[in-house]
Amino acid sequence: MSWPTKPLEEVADFCLGKMLDQKKNRGDFLPYLANINVRWGEFDFSGLREMRFEQHELDRFGLRNGDIVMCEGGEPGRCAIWRGERPGMMIQKAIHRIRPHACLIPDFLFYSFLHKGRSGQFAPLFTGATIKHFPREKLALLDVEIPPKDQQRRIVEILKPYDDLIENNRRRIQLLEQAARLLYKEWFVHLRFPGHEHVKITNGVPDGWKKTDLQTACISGNGIQTGPFGSQLHQHEYTDIGHPVVMPKDIVGDRIDVSTIARVPDEIQDRLSRHVLEVGEGGFAVCGYQTASSGVT
Repeated sequence: MSWPTKPLEEVADFCLGKMLDQKKNRGDFLPYLANINVRWGEFDFSGLREMRFEQHELDRFGLRNGDIVMCEGGEPGRCAIWRGERPGMMIQKAIHRIRPHACLIPDFLFYSFLHKGRSGQFAPLFTGATIKHFPREKLALLDVEIPPKDQQRRIVEILKPYDDLIENNRRRIQLLEQAARLLYKEWFVHLRFPGHEHVKITNGVPDGWKKTDLQTACISGNGIQTGPFGSQLHQHEYTDIGHPVVMPKDIVGDRIDVSTIARVPDEIQDRLSRHVLEVGEGGFAVCGYQTASSGVT
């Protein structure tokens, strides 16, 4: 099925956020989204910062329900749809705010962006040889499909329940992680583990325990070194299939975002074997330049 297309500048309003300048900024402190807060399809509010905004800037740099928030740099094109998660939220200059016209349902445009970003269709519009950017003038040229509104609604009705299920599961995981942190603090910081009433504590350590340094308790190592100076792996060896390689950009807070993870072909896996952790090693571990996991380099 072929749908008519138009450049984004004809079917949506969009702008970049406000530049952070502590000397020039005036007004009230309000929270703002930066690149690091925008993930694929969601927002990470950890480490949220504030800057000053004046009254006349609130509409220009503020967010409304249904706005699409997209990274201009970092990982250009990475985006999520705003659903009013936090009141008074603003955007910083490295962020595009995209507000579709009446011909487009916001969720449909968001899913369209998600597909284009994951399939590499944004890449030809990026600028910069090493550090990529998605400038406003290039974003304006992006072709957007415009099916009839009833078809847009049908597509959203199919896809959105999956997103809602993912979000519900993510929240459950957050609650479980919080419970695990509280349990760890209770057992290993406050030493209120089961049966602690009958255990003698000497120099802050229960009988039967011992203190040691991290180097003794763990085996550490550097991650993969990549070109042009790396001796083990070169940039051109990354592919779309094969063994996943976790890079610093994939480490978000206390988790690893595998949505855009790079990979290396099976035939060079033997060269990287010492960077692969076994299942019993606890999942992912940060190793210098890169990170590793079972089956993950």
